[in-house]
Amino acid sequence: MNNRISRSVLEDNHKRLIDQYKANLSDVCAIQSILSDEILSHVVQELALSDADHTWAKEWISDTATIFRFLRHHGFVRSLALEAIYTALIWRLNVLRLFALPSALLHCLPPPICDPLGRPLVFLQLSELLTCEQKMMDGLLISLERLSIHLRSLNTLNNEFVNREVILQCVFVIDLEGLSVQSVNLKILTWLMKEVVPQYPGMLGAVFFLNYSWTYAITWSIMKSLLPKSAVAKVFFPSREELLLYCSASALPSNYGGALSPLHLIEDPLNSHEQKNYASIASREWCMPAPSTGLPETLHRQPSSVTIPPRSFLNPFFGYPSVASFSRQHTVQQGRRRKRDLLLTLSVLWWKKWGTRVIITLYFLIVVSLARKRVRRVARWMLGVALPSGSTLLAMT
Repeated sequence: MNNRISRSVLEDNHKRLIDQYKANLSDVCAIQSILSDEILSHVVQELALSDADHTWAKEWISDTATIFRFLRHHGFVRSLALEAIYTALIWRLNVLRLFALPSALLHCLPPPICDPLGRPLVFLQLSELLTCEQKMMDGLLISLERLSIHLRSLNTLNNEFVNREVILQCVFVIDLEGLSVQSVNLKILTWLMKEVVPQYPGMLGAVFFLNYSWTYAITWSIMKSLLPKSAVAKVFFPSREELLLYCSASALPSNYGGALSPLHLIEDPLNSHEQKNYASIASREWCMPAPSTGLPETLHRQPSSVTIPPRSFLNPFFGYPSVASFSRQHTVQQGRRRKRDLLLTLSVLWWKKWGTRVIITLYFLIVVSLARKRVRRVARWMLGVALPSGSTLLAMT
């Protein structure tokens, strides 16, 4: 386990990132030109976007840091980055909605508070996630969107100063207190990794886990063998003293060993009045029309038809992808009523019922196997120490 925070590793990663940004800035600008001149106009016509949606999409495309993160995530290959950005743009227009939601789950410390490399510090208390599943998903989605907007606003301010580095990433401090391994919601974790994180690539510069137990230590020792080295190098399990040594007391709340006020009393840019007015969002399993109350007419968009996921509770043909329309009844997608869809649905339902038990069983077997190997090694070592050199058990008897 990476217990200690390796400042040299973080500094090297940060320097490499900034160098890559400077070296590929021309490619980023070229992609932005293609997006603005060709792709966005096509999307506007295809989805019949309102002026508000068009402006919102254009602002997102104009964020150089966001486009760079997509380009870097796809190995600096323009064609792959363009395809991913187009997919993300459609996703944003279909999933993100411009109306109010409860506060974000993340808590970002206000500028100029940052880590030694100038990156914002974002706190997450996982015990707060033990709530309604849909509320958690909405909260995580609105948090990442507002965090992206916050990074964009910081870079806009930095542009006014000379020799200010662009802010491309942030640092997460995740408090595991009050959360056991058994209480982790695998459905939300899967949804977050498969559907949400790809829309916000490369925003995480480092993650510090605090208040972890030995069960998390064992779990991480198993998980890190499955992750790429670049991801493992960003994850640390420091003590509060080690976190204080890295960030200094002036950058940490008092309930985490710092000199600032307690976390809940510190201003949060992600929950500021300006953020809520600028981009309040909501997640949906499929694209639903925005409510008619309290919204300007320009923010309403009702597509002629939308695709409903096969296992959505809104799908009358459960297990098969179907199309919903405002002008006719729901229909199954042409050629989609197949045995493969049925088998996949049955597999998903089985996993939802038994998946947690299977994982716990595998986890238990792995722990037992590792413990047995360790016991054998200790026994062999003790036997080797007990026997004199060149002697045998027979001679000793």
